[in-house]
Amino acid sequence: MMGSSHTAPAVTTPAAYKSQVRDGVVHTRGVRYGKRADPADRFSALIGPDPADPQGIPAAFPQNPGSMDWLLGPALARLPRDEDAFQVNIWAPVGARNAPVLVFLPGGAYISGAGTADWYDGQRLCGQGGMVVITVNYRLGAAGLMGADGVENRVLDDVLQALRWIQDNVAAFGGNPDDVTLAGQSAGAWLAFALACAEPARGLFGRAAFFSLPFQPPLTASAAGQRAEIFNGALAADPATAGVDQVLAAQREVERAYAGRGLGLQPAADGVLVPADLADFSVAAERLHVESILLSATQDEAAAMLRGLPVPAVSPEMAAGFIAERFQDPQAVEAFIDGRIPGATHHARMVEAMSLYEFRLAATELAAAASAAGVPATLVRFAVPSPLDGIGSPHNFDLPFLFGNREDWSDAPMLDGFDPAGFEAVSAELRAVLLGFASGGVARRPDGTAVPAYDPALPQMLRLSAAEAELVGPERLFLRR
Repeated sequence: MMGSSHTAPAVTTPAAYKSQVRDGVVHTRGVRYGKRADPADRFSALIGPDPADPQGIPAAFPQNPGSMDWLLGPALARLPRDEDAFQVNIWAPVGARNAPVLVFLPGGAYISGAGTADWYDGQRLCGQGGMVVITVNYRLGAAGLMGADGVENRVLDDVLQALRWIQDNVAAFGGNPDDVTLAGQSAGAWLAFALACAEPARGLFGRAAFFSLPFQPPLTASAAGQRAEIFNGALAADPATAGVDQVLAAQREVERAYAGRGLGLQPAADGVLVPADLADFSVAAERLHVESILLSATQDEAAAMLRGLPVPAVSPEMAAGFIAERFQDPQAVEAFIDGRIPGATHHARMVEAMSLYEFRLAATELAAAASAAGVPATLVRFAVPSPLDGIGSPHNFDLPFLFGNREDWSDAPMLDGFDPAGFEAVSAELRAVLLGFASGGVARRPDGTAVPAYDPALPQMLRLSAAEAELVGPERLFLRR
């Protein structure tokens, strides 16, 4: 691990911050980890927070309405918007000293989301695991990714600033800066993975957990430039100082231009934090500077992305074309899908193929590559179906179970009607996996049994369904084109 020489006195919370205590957990919201060096420039680099203004009302960075609101509910809409929402929320056990630290990066396709949202309430993880839990905001959309000449990975600089702030300050909240796990979901998982391979992040965390890590090669300089051209053409103003509504409208034009072809705004290769070969897991795994990783994917990730596509609109040619364009052996993939969902609609086949290609294979490929590089990896599959008709276990559905905070998802359509006892049983399994990993590097079951690390000679993963948790073999590693 990163070492264990650091000691700190038992504390409740630094006097500079306003906190609340509930059930043995101190919750400190809206803590500032940085500020813009130039307040007039939304693209400005960050410096440390102003000691005279260490905390604010929890907020989210400006964003357009999220494409997953129909699934997740309106929690994000309840947060005020602020271009200076460089904030973390912190949960710490009362009297903690040298407690493990779990840092979580939310997802949102780089254009929506907030670590300050109630969805990511760390009360239960903190109380059960005896660890400090920290959720992080980072700049979104154009503010986090767009530069004068193309895409710039300012979003990663934000996360680095947050991690450095945590190193310098978490001991005051009872955490051990030498025992930090960085976790993320979806876009947050991609950012965590990039930093787990990036030399400037070495020493800031010792383990990494990736939930729904997407297979997402970084943009090339040419692709980034094309996006910048669309954005700047739509904005027709200085992007550093234009109005927020103008920026969001121009950003929407980029998203429209790439609809159906991938993400409009996403990180680009920069040769420093994001190498061009980051999605080549066999190469990237050799750069991992963490002692172990945890990988989890939901069974039907793409159901969330394809919900708006009418079932009759997906022709046999569309589904078959997607498979033929992306896999070296499309016939083998077609046969696999036939066996897994026989008689399914072409829409369902598209969901299966996309879930496999974009998420499930990414988890298995990285687990295998990390193992070969000497970094133990644990593989988990979340296969619990949502009560929402026709979406199975979609992208994001594992989040309420991971945090164990069903009450904060009471208005999420994807969870409406889910049996409370069943929720608790599944949540206990998923929380135990993450807490075991974050506290000692070994994922565990609720009874303390260790989940075995991925072994290429006998590959296994922990599959969580509504009925049981069991060790099973993952899908074969279908080769990508």
